[in-house]
Amino acid sequence: MDERNELIDQIVDVIRSLVRAIHQGLPREWLDVEITMPQFKTLFVLYCTGRATMGELADTLGTGVSTLTGIVDRLVDQGLVIREEDPHDRRVVVGRLTPAGVELGDRLAVAARDRMSRVLGQLSLDELRQVAAAMELMRHAAAHAGGPAASSVDPAGPAALATGPIAREGGKP
Repeated sequence: MDERNELIDQIVDVIRSLVRAIHQGLPREWLDVEITMPQFKTLFVLYCTGRATMGELADTLGTGVSTLTGIVDRLVDQGLVIREEDPHDRRVVVGRLTPAGVELGDRLAVAARDRMSRVLGQLSLDELRQVAAAMELMRHAAAHAGGPAASSVDPAGPAALATGPIAREGGKP
């Protein structure tokens, strides 16, 4: 294996270990959520994108529209998602978060951001500069890596909640 591939493997392993270490200290907000993982993923996509058609959601999540419809039905029943007609094409159904869905996403984002801040707070100023520079490189690479979800969802995946819409707007809701 050449040095490039060895470094890629090393980085992937470090990221996996980092995610595990960060999630070991997840606050109750994450553990008390009473939705399934498919529902969480759907909620997350809508939190990141604001709105999406059922077809877009199905493509992003790698599932069929019929499967996704059942997931969205349960999120609607819980008051977290609302379905609307697309104003440009009434045949198209668009999903978006309700205020309760946005509040849940915000609460999870703030909890993840707080946890990440505590982890980063353990680093020196020089170490923080190194991490910031490396993360900028990763963000740039992720944005250009492509893939079906790259244009609609933050490429950092669920970890993006730590830097998602709340963080980009400069603070808490």
